Amino acid sequence: MSEICTVRDWGKRLRSCESPAETACCIAKAVVDLAGAFAAGIFLFDQGRESLLLTGLYPEKRVDDEPSRDIPAWKLEDPLAFCVHSGQSCSVPLDLTLAPSLDLVVGGRTGHAKWVVVEPLIAPESKIIGAIMVACPSRKQALSMDVQLLCDYAAAVLDGRIRACQHQTIVHSLQEDLGRLEQKKQDPSVRPENSIIGQSEAIETVRSMALTLSGHDVPVLITGETGTGKEVVATAIHCASARCHGPFVQINCAALPPTLLESELFGHRKGAFSSANSDHHGLFRSANGGTILLDEIGEMPLEVQAKLLRVLQEHTVRPVGDVRFHAVNIRILAATNMDMTSAVETGRFRRDLYHRLAVFHLKLPSLRERVEDLPLLARHHLAQLAMRYQRPRLNIAPDAWTMLRALPYPGNVREFFSMLERAVIMTDKRNAMLGKQAFTEVDAAVESDAKTLPELVSAYESSIIMNVMKFYDGKTRHVATALGIPKRTLNYKLQQMKMS
Repeated sequence: MSEICTVRDWGKRLRSCESPAETACCIAKAVVDLAGAFAAGIFLFDQGRESLLLTGLYPEKRVDDEPSRDIPAWKLEDPLAFCVHSGQSCSVPLDLTLAPSLDLVVGGRTGHAKWVVVEPLIAPESKIIGAIMVACPSRKQALSMDVQLLCDYAAAVLDGRIRACQHQTIVHSLQEDLGRLEQKKQDPSVRPENSIIGQSEAIETVRSMALTLSGHDVPVLITGETGTGKEVVATAIHCASARCHGPFVQINCAALPPTLLESELFGHRKGAFSSANSDHHGLFRSANGGTILLDEIGEMPLEVQAKLLRVLQEHTVRPVGDVRFHAVNIRILAATNMDMTSAVETGRFRRDLYHRLAVFHLKLPSLRERVEDLPLLARHHLAQLAMRYQRPRLNIAPDAWTMLRALPYPGNVREFFSMLERAVIMTDKRNAMLGKQAFTEVDAAVESDAKTLPELVSAYESSIIMNVMKFYDGKTRHVATALGIPKRTLNYKLQQMKMS
């Protein structure tokens, strides 16, 4: 009777598990407990049912143990593969030469285990989802009826968790697609080029040029200082063009090492390099029928530049490890804050590629050159901040405007928007008017206590976090969302601030 209660107790624990990995670990622990085994491992099929993955193990491995690896499902000389293909249990003695799956479970500690029993995990509708491997201290041909009953029940629970996880992934992907569609959805009366905010002569020229270029399917090189809105202009060109219903793909060429950048852009074939587990189309083929923006093009490695030139000249791409060329129908926009003429002269950028990219060269003005656009930019961003922070009728006091017009803005529009957001956070939520003090007290607090660069950064970050915490009355979930960081990261930073 006590054994039945124990099985029932493990059944309750299995039902409380949420993820497949947690469920698999619970099954392994239950079998070790009920069968008096030395160790147990749960192996599950991967999505393509080509390999078996060690998903749950008890006792768990030490930190310094060898990391787990996949077991090919077609290697029938391994008792694990034999079991999942035949649907039958098997038992084998442990000897000096261990099969890969046995080695993962026993882990070189064969002095304590003498025999291994492998049982298939059969879900409802006779679907084999994997197997359980049990290392026993003595010879055992099969697991007891109670343990087998628990394994059958566990397989059904585990199959449900796997299906739920797959459904959750699909739903998350659909939600992301819906979010992207919502972002792209526009009022028909709103013209795409109107996203380029301003009424100065310099920005009017940019807006007019962007509208003109959108009607011609040619490469455009967009240059300007950091924060001038190169991505905004590129998006406007795409949205006003005949390709507006196609994809708009962006990649930062400075964010990836040369080998990974080449793979991301051109794609790769399965087995082209050690981590290439499947075919990858690459961003050029993903952008087919649309536009691709190569941000920070000036940082692109020379070896990748040569392949990019072929794309521009022949409209074909060849994935890494492939012998075939694939036709692509894309428009290429490039952006950089680098002096491209100097980069060409010093040999950091190919001259022929530069001339292919810069069929049209659109140079964006700095914010210092269009200070008269500050009120329009402020009105636009304050409307967004009012929605985000639920602060209606936000406005800027006259004394603050005097100071804002006199600033140099080395970070351009991005810096100005950041200043506005800081001011909203620093101002009491009952007050809709942003005064001069709201734009200066953060910097003053930082400069008074910090001297070195790390101290300045830390003090500035702490000041922002504390003010957002005050704004949301200490509700860390809302604070993390407002700051755009995970909640655990916020908790870690708060702990560090408390310690210092």
